[in-house]
Amino acid sequence: MPSFLRVAACLLCALLVSACGGGGGGGGGGGGQQAATDLLITDAPVDGLMSFTVKVQSLRLVDDLTGIAGADVLDEDLSIDLIGAGLTPRWASRGALPAGTYRSVRVGIDASSTVALDRDGAPVGVNHLATTLDVPFSAPVTIAAGSYQQVVLDVDLASSLDGDVGSPPLDFDPQGLASFQAGAGASSTIDEVKGSVTSVSAPTSFIVDAYADGERIAALGAVTVTLAPGALLLDEFGAELADAAAFFAALIGSPVVVEVHGELVGGEIVANRVELEDSGAGANYVVKLEGRVENLDTVANTFDLLLVEIEKGAAIAQPVLDLLGNPLSIAVDYDDVSTVFVIEEHTPTDEDALGEGQRIKVKFADFLAEPFPAVLIEIEDQPEFEGVITDLSGLPNSLVMHLDSDDPALGGSVQNGSTDVTVDLSASTLFLDTHAKPSLSTAQLQTGLKLEVHGAISGPSSAPTIAATRTKIHAGRFRGAVTGIFELQSSFDATMSDLKDPFGSGVSFGNVAVDLDANCSFRDDAASEGQFFDLFSTLGVGEALEVEVFGLGTSTPNQIQAFEIKARVE
Repeated sequence: MPSFLRVAACLLCALLVSACGGGGGGGGGGGGQQAATDLLITDAPVDGLMSFTVKVQSLRLVDDLTGIAGADVLDEDLSIDLIGAGLTPRWASRGALPAGTYRSVRVGIDASSTVALDRDGAPVGVNHLATTLDVPFSAPVTIAAGSYQQVVLDVDLASSLDGDVGSPPLDFDPQGLASFQAGAGASSTIDEVKGSVTSVSAPTSFIVDAYADGERIAALGAVTVTLAPGALLLDEFGAELADAAAFFAALIGSPVVVEVHGELVGGEIVANRVELEDSGAGANYVVKLEGRVENLDTVANTFDLLLVEIEKGAAIAQPVLDLLGNPLSIAVDYDDVSTVFVIEEHTPTDEDALGEGQRIKVKFADFLAEPFPAVLIEIEDQPEFEGVITDLSGLPNSLVMHLDSDDPALGGSVQNGSTDVTVDLSASTLFLDTHAKPSLSTAQLQTGLKLEVHGAISGPSSAPTIAATRTKIHAGRFRGAVTGIFELQSSFDATMSDLKDPFGSGVSFGNVAVDLDANCSFRDDAASEGQFFDLFSTLGVGEALEVEVFGLGTSTPNQIQAFEIKARVE
């Protein structure tokens, strides 16, 4: 099964924060036995699925010494789309967590509320193998009273989901890791926050009574916002303001609602884009939808928006969608005069940047009938293409892939699943989809590896080329038992019991030699390379060291370079 979402930060973050309620500005604060903590959710694209929404019912911190979970810190149930934008975490909540030392976060999930959608927007059945998830920190973390910190949860759906989207249900056994940063330097890029401006300190900053959601329900409290150099500043009609002086002038007078994008640093936002939602003349939009572009017609200036989420205006949009029979997609039109286009959070662009398969957010000034006119289109990510590497003769500049049988590009921009698709890597990042997301060199690539490419496609459908901007290599994955160790060489031998994802064409099911990457991470019963080898050396009679290995094949048959290992004595 493809590597599904890596719900990064998803559960935990969202949880940790909403659980804690509103907070003060800046992020300093808290006193006594509580610490000011921001919780974020990092979503990620997944293979075969367009969205995967879960409802979290409880969130408890597990004490490191006793292993006992504390009180539920979640005020109410929280629904989260675990896939989302893929590049920018969502700031889910801010609050004061109990001071102490913790080993994990225990998350409770409502199995009846999980909704998965495939790439065509159709529901996919999900079977929950567990409804409680203990998300461990890589090492116990201490939440200190009176200090600032951030918590992010990475739910690894590559390990959490088993099955085939085409043959549901999928088995969902949630697993993941939590990360922790403390101090003024703790930072994360964030998707967006909304709220009313409460005070202004021109020419650089202002304070917002902020919310994490478009409906302004999930309160974050008072948050200080500072403009980054070159920040994009838009008025309530989507037009770019002349300069920062004009922006701050617009903040004076009537209550002003803003949408802020940027980086959360030490509890404050460094904004790279701010939009005036309402400067006294009325909001510039009433509905905001997130989805994926289909059937783009650049002559008629229309496309179908495959619906993922109503981000704002559900009370307006849902009755209209009900009248339309709750379609999987809706018709949208745009033009180059009244529609504003933005790409990658803060870069102004135009209609030429719009492409088939992109994940976008669309704002509508009215929502009455199809085609619905867009006033702002935010291009969150370029189209993604998933498949298998078939030819590496063009390295280091390019490779050839064949698309997966369910890729939306088949039959359109790509003729069929046997068509050679050239991937131009000259302007692309290249990384592995383990938790650490290590950068790769083109020399580490192998035919047979699965990959996900983001970029613009061009050329005839019989010989297309993708100009890649981001290329993710899916790690191979097997479960098995260690049969011998070579500690001085940082390697071990293992016998596979299950080969989940390919390591490349040079690795087949059976016995394998595993070399540990210098930055290989360890989980479960071993937290380091030394502990891993000690586990094997101290096995008792009848015990075995079971492993789940994530990595890449090498030029030597059945030899694997491991980047992440889960180890347990059974």
